[in-house]
Amino acid sequence: LIVLAFITMTLFLRTKMHRNTINDGGIYLGALFFGLITIMFNGFAELSLTIAILPVFYKQRDLFFYPAWTYAIPAWITKIPISVAEASIWVFLTYYVVGFDPSAG
Repeated sequence: LIVLAFITMTLFLRTKMHRNTINDGGIYLGALFFGLITIMFNGFAELSLTIAILPVFYKQRDLFFYPAWTYAIPAWITKIPISVAEASIWVFLTYYVVGFDPSAG
């Protein structure tokens, strides 16, 4: 994530982004799209872990050990802070350098 943030900072380097023409808007949207795709593909690593433990979930569900929500809520509680931390690192590294808003910071 940090390596991709540095690539983004060099690719979209402009501490003051102009907002006057369509090309400037394309650069702005390109930077936003690249950030969104990066954060989304980072989340796919968690997907394989979720799929790997599905047999245990189905066995416990079929034998009426626990309801489904008791399995889902702890997973959400552990995954949400990690996702927020990844997004925060991305924003802290790229926000000012890309030039989304030069007055911030």
